[in-house]
Amino acid sequence: MNSQSIPVDVSWIETVGVYNATHIPLPYLAAVLLAVLVLSTYRHSQKKDVMLNPNSPWELTSRRAKKKFISGAYQMIDSWFKKNPRKSAQVMADVGEMKVLPPHMADEIRNEDRLSFARWIFVAFHGNIPGFEGFREGSRDSGIVKSAILRDLTKHLNKVTEPLAAETAFATSLLLSENKEWHSIDFKDTMLQLIARVSSRVFLGDLLCRDEEWLRITRDYTTSSFIAAEELRLWPAPLRPVVHWFLPKCGELRALVQKAREVVLPVLEERRRQKMNLSQTASEQSKVFDDAIEWFETAANGRPYDPVCAQLMLSTAAIHTTTDLTCQTMTQIVLHPEIIAPLRKEIVDVLQEHGWKKTALFEMKLLDSVIKESQRTKPSSIVVMRRLALDHVKLSDGTVIPKNSQVCVTSRRMWDGEIHENPDKFDPYRFYNMRQEAENHTKAQLVVTTPDHLAFGHGKQACPGRFFAANEIKIVLIYLLLRYDWKIAEGRAPQIQRSGMFTLTDPQLKMMVRRRQEEMAV
Repeated sequence: MNSQSIPVDVSWIETVGVYNATHIPLPYLAAVLLAVLVLSTYRHSQKKDVMLNPNSPWELTSRRAKKKFISGAYQMIDSWFKKNPRKSAQVMADVGEMKVLPPHMADEIRNEDRLSFARWIFVAFHGNIPGFEGFREGSRDSGIVKSAILRDLTKHLNKVTEPLAAETAFATSLLLSENKEWHSIDFKDTMLQLIARVSSRVFLGDLLCRDEEWLRITRDYTTSSFIAAEELRLWPAPLRPVVHWFLPKCGELRALVQKAREVVLPVLEERRRQKMNLSQTASEQSKVFDDAIEWFETAANGRPYDPVCAQLMLSTAAIHTTTDLTCQTMTQIVLHPEIIAPLRKEIVDVLQEHGWKKTALFEMKLLDSVIKESQRTKPSSIVVMRRLALDHVKLSDGTVIPKNSQVCVTSRRMWDGEIHENPDKFDPYRFYNMRQEAENHTKAQLVVTTPDHLAFGHGKQACPGRFFAANEIKIVLIYLLLRYDWKIAEGRAPQIQRSGMFTLTDPQLKMMVRRRQEEMAV
């Protein structure tokens, strides 16, 4: 698929170029432009859905509308669904024109194969542009990255629990220190480094998980790719293959991909050399080399793919959302210190009974509730289930999703007063108490998706890595809570940062931290 398969705006630059090239008399050109504008206005008036941030009749590009979306998407979408809870709307998002469906439609589209998240990723994150190869790899039709996550990472969670705990023990001591006096840290940056280290322990094993150059690459690629993608979306799609060469953030991405190749390719070559010297079968070798490098090779099964960029995609997907949810949860815990003692007691009781096993993490029901409630109060995106239509789709209520158009579902039920009592209040026991009810026991769990809680998406295209992410976050929080005391640094209350469809924890927040004597050695 190329970027031109999605309808794009005609810019003034292109219009002037056409006029200069053809020497059409100005009155005729003006008449043609007027006709185009009238036709465009008529076409938009025929649409069933309301456009929440429309262009004016005389605008030939959507740059202003996209900037309005970036700065005010939350208010725009939330206001519409407060008044129209069961009606779709259109927005001119930074990714282009997108239909926003009400939450009750989530079940209808959740398993619709004609609506593709992978193809949406390719278009929204410029998979055809140098520097964005990680997103290209993650959106391949072959699904190599997704297959490796579902088949290997998720099915072997019990096997990776102890390595995750060991790496978290090392990384927290390194990044937070053993200092028993209060000291300040840049909270989000520190958590970004921590999650990058812990994730890399599972993805790349002992060899690269502590390689400072690789860790820097994964952190920088994660943060820069989202900024670069947003900057590039403000340009008309036909110009992006040229414009990206002149945007600094896009240049950074290209350099990071090259650096990633320099770090990872020698490791891949050494891995191949070692496997040639082993007499075991391919199945036996996969047990010796049990990490994402091997998972991708097995999932590819001889099909072409880019192993370096597959690692970049896996790291980006894991680090971005996991860091944000870890930061959001810890911020809420620190803002509600009365929950710290019950959390520590649950953690100690469960670990003493079960040890470092996947079952132990499942039994930490209060911790699970606190994470899910933190996610409810601030999901990473105000819209979810983002899809690109591979074909014309008509829904049961008559809503039409044209081929090559974009669609999503609002996350609004997560803060809807009709669904959640006192939705603006952080209640650490909300999902813990729900879990005591037989009919709600399953859906109250962090990793379970429903139309009322869409943070991980819903259906067969829901986040495949959510089981690993949930376990990783719990392990990190266990160490943060048992080993350290926390408080917000004076001078700045935590602030949520909104940009278009995304909501992020405060990147400027500083935390005060000190080493404490934990109730049990971890």
